[in-house]
This record gives sequence, structure tokens and C-alpha cells, in this order.
Amino acid sequence: MKKVLFAFCALAIAFCVTACKDPNNDPINPDDIVEDGVYVTGDATGFDKVSDVLRMAGGINEAKDQSARDGMFEKYIVLQGGKEFSLIWVNGGQKNFYGASLEEFTPTDFSGIYQDNPATPIQKGALVVGESAPKMKVAKTGLYHIVLDLNKANDLDNAQILVAPANWGVRGGMNGWSFTEMTATAASNDGMTFTIENAELVNGLEFKFAYGGAWKITLDNAGEVKANTNLGQNSKPGGDNFVVETPGLYNISLTFKLAAGEIANSFSYKIELGEEIEITAPEHMYMIGAQWGSWAWDSDGIVELSGIPSAPGYFWCTRYFEAANGFKFCALKEWSGDFTGDGTVGYTVNEGNCWVPEDGFYTVFVNGNDKVVEIYPAEVYGIGSAWGADAWDFNAPDIVKFQPDGRTLVATVTNTDAAVRLSSKIVPSAPIDGITTPNGWIDWWKTEFVYFDGKIAYRGAGGDQERVAVEAGQQITIDFNAGTVTVE
Repeated sequence: MKKVLFAFCALAIAFCVTACKDPNNDPINPDDIVEDGVYVTGDATGFDKVSDVLRMAGGINEAKDQSARDGMFEKYIVLQGGKEFSLIWVNGGQKNFYGASLEEFTPTDFSGIYQDNPATPIQKGALVVGESAPKMKVAKTGLYHIVLDLNKANDLDNAQILVAPANWGVRGGMNGWSFTEMTATAASNDGMTFTIENAELVNGLEFKFAYGGAWKITLDNAGEVKANTNLGQNSKPGGDNFVVETPGLYNISLTFKLAAGEIANSFSYKIELGEEIEITAPEHMYMIGAQWGSWAWDSDGIVELSGIPSAPGYFWCTRYFEAANGFKFCALKEWSGDFTGDGTVGYTVNEGNCWVPEDGFYTVFVNGNDKVVEIYPAEVYGIGSAWGADAWDFNAPDIVKFQPDGRTLVATVTNTDAAVRLSSKIVPSAPIDGITTPNGWIDWWKTEFVYFDGKIAYRGAGGDQERVAVEAGQQITIDFNAGTVTVE
């Protein structure tokens, strides 16, 4: 309560001072201002009088579902290095100056509330109101993002001003959602352009514009107030991702020109296809995640999916998944063209990763040509005469299904036989010409595997495998995660 009372007192004193001051001694002429609001003023702007293009837009709180935040204002503007600027609040002809003693700030821990914050230094300071408010400066001429938060909800340590260099780039499937900085023309409020040329983009790839390698800037100590550092479709902060429909080489540009109104009014973009690229079916497919290689492509823990005979670009695997660990897919062992699918069949997509609903065994089916992913509760069967006289398809009466035992699957062999066969059942959500059978599933031999010297051997896209003999009564235990089979 003391903080709120102090803020009101400071505002009241400032109103008295500014309203009673001789306007002839003030370089700011309120008659130049056509609308109430908060404006960026001073020599650093390059303007010799207040113009509507200097008015700040209403702020968006990224942490609250991109909702408008009362008392928060934002502006992208080119500032001249070494020259002063300040903010002025105008209401009904009265004016109030805002400033701050800006200090450099970079988070030391980019986890928790500072995850996806800029790695480049920003400047921030507690808001000072009135004629004594300190003027502000940036060291280097460039495009900057200014955020003012009046702390009307009293959920920050203090009202504050934040100034961040806006070195735009892209984050998306082309760089593993890291950051690629764009080449910029000379900084100017009359127009400047950021570009990337001949970017190789595949169909289905998604990306956004972002600055500082970040998605957001955190204003508080609880992660409840955050400003966007990204632009999506329609140049909207926090907007939808751009989605590539045609594979090819693209020239991407983002142009800034200072404009009045919403932030989107100051930006425009072009995503132009230069040369189409012929996309061939991927030869490999990998799954990476917290559980699968700890997100490191050089780890032995990443999963290489098995191919499907006569179905180029289609892959599968069966594993025991932990629901707390996200994952995704890529045709290369690198952050280039990684994807999640849309999360509509058997899993969800959140924060750019795939998630299963609960711990357990799942079979993953990937169409790498179109980057479609489906995930089903695993069904693993013994196939052939080792399991019964009539055990040659998934609907056979004698077929034996493996049952969970902790993180392994077990089944008991029915008959002594010289040719054991094992298979994961895959039933896609819709029939696929040339791949699924009239029963709706993929033929058992296309998702077949056996074992040699205790190691799982997948048939993949190859031909028939060598056979392994078994005896009636033996128990077969499969550990898909370890890639092993034991027979007792």
C-alpha cells in the first residue's frame, strides 16, 4: 500500500509542476500532439517536434496469453547513439515526463522465468516521474524496443522503463528454433530492412521473426509479466508462426518504418520463393528429446526409426515413453528441418515438442514426406508357427500379444520352431494407398523384427531376415529402449 500511495503522490506533484510551468520555456509543445498517450521525445529520435508517429502502442503481456496490459506501453524506434531521449505522457493538454537511470541487465540464468530472454544486454531502470526525470541514452545508433510499465497492477517491484536493441533474425525449423540474425540496412526511422537470402526451407517448416535470439523479456520476479520480442503473421507480436507450403530457396525480409498506432503498423515482411527444390523421400528418421539423447545429436541415446518396405519416407519405432519428457523428429542428425507433426493422433504438441499422455509403451508412425506423426499404445505380437498353427496375421486366433512387465514386454513361446517372428502392429488413422491392408493395418512383415546375440534387429526397408530358433515354454523379454531381447 505504501508503494501505491507514494506513486500517486509523485504523480500529483508532477502534475502540479508541469501544469503550472511556463510553456514558453518548454521545448515540447502540447499543441503538436493530436492524441493523448505516451510519446518518445528528444534529440535521439531525430524529430524536432512531437509527432503522432512517436506515440507508443498499448503493451501486450506475453505471459497472460498475449493479452493487453493496462499501464504497459511499447515502441520500436531508431535512436541516435549518444543523444538524449525521454518519454512524455499527455492527457487533456497536460503533460508529464518519464525517465529512468538505465543500467545494463543480462540474466545470469536462462532457465525458469528468464527462459527465452535476450542473451544480448538490455537496459532497464526504475521509472522516475516529473521534470527531474533523468534523460536516457543509448550508446549506439540502431533500432530499439522501448517498454514502459506503470505497474498499475502493483505486481512488479517498481514501475520501469526497458530499452532493448532489436537486431532482428529468424527462429524456426531452419535453425532448430535457435537464432539466425538477419543482415540489416542502415538504421533509419524512414525505413530499414533486415534480410536473409537463399534460405532453404522445406514444406511444413515453421518460423517467426525474433530479436536477440529471444521470444520475450521478463519484467518481474515471478514470470507473470513479459513483453514479446517476436513477430508472427501480420507482423503481430506473439502472432502465429509462418508456415512454408512449397519447398525451395527463399528470400526473407522484414522492413521497419516508424508509424503511428499498433506495433504491427511499423513492420512489413516478404517471404519470396526464389527457386523450388525437389524434395526426395528422407532416407533416415531420428527421434530426439529429453529421454532420447538429452537433446544432443551426438548422443548414442537418440532413436533411429526403422523404415517400412516399399514405402519410402515412412518410419516407425516402439519404445517405453516417459510423459514428462518432450521429443521431436528430424531426417538429419542436426537442427535442420526438425518437426513435431500436429499432435492430433495419440499425442500433443506444446512448447514446440511432442508429449505422450502418460508413461507407457507407444508405437510411433512417421510419414517423413509430409512430416505427419501418429502415436499409438504399443501392440507387439509373436507371428508365425512358433506362437500357434494359425498365427500369421494380427487378427489370427492363435496370435500371442506381449504384455508389459515394468519397462519391458514379455510373452511365452507356444511351439518349438526354427523361425521366430516378432512385429509391432500399426493401424494408421486413415488408409494409405500401397501401405495399409484392407484390415486397416500395415502388413506384419513390414514392421517385423527379430534378435541376434541378444540385440534387436529390425527388418526395416530390407528383405527377409535370418531366423532364430525357439522352444516351447521359453519366455521372451523385449527391452525396446535398451535394444535387447532375452530368452529364458
